[in-house]
Amino acid sequence: MIMPNAAAHPVGTAPAGGRAGGRTGGGTGGSGAGRNASGAADDAGGGRVDGTAQAPSGPGVGSAEWDLLTDDVRWSAETFRLLGCDPGHGPLSLDRLPDRLDECDRPQLRRMMTDALVHGRHAGGTLLVRRPDGGHDTIEYAGEPVLGNDGTVTALRMRLRAAAPADPV
Repeated sequence: MIMPNAAAHPVGTAPAGGRAGGRTGGGTGGSGAGRNASGAADDAGGGRVDGTAQAPSGPGVGSAEWDLLTDDVRWSAETFRLLGCDPGHGPLSLDRLPDRLDECDRPQLRRMMTDALVHGRHAGGTLLVRRPDGGHDTIEYAGEPVLGNDGTVTALRMRLRAAAPADPV
């Protein structure tokens, strides 16, 4: 699929207005940080010149990548913990990811996926994740498309980190 303006907005930059709002109305923006093909962490760098926030990185931060060409899905151990998933069952596919969220946040995640996968935009915000015990945790996320040489989206990368607790255990 060819994305409009994909060549004008390489990974690591966000087009104007290309950020989805979070639960509080402000998005965290996109990121040039992530994992390269060998799985090593890319340089997260500092703040962004364009005014968008850097993706969360460091301890307590999960990373996930869905490769659209091979259907390969890679999650860090922290992503399993943050999303309340059992590593023994493997990572969730993109179509199953909304199942882990509170019903009210599913449309926001779908918008982020559409922005990234169809429009090649970065997006971020906060989401309520359902815990196995029925409670909820608030996580911050930053999603970014990975573009191929021809400007098409080849993968979706996300960073996740725990935010303020949503409710007591």
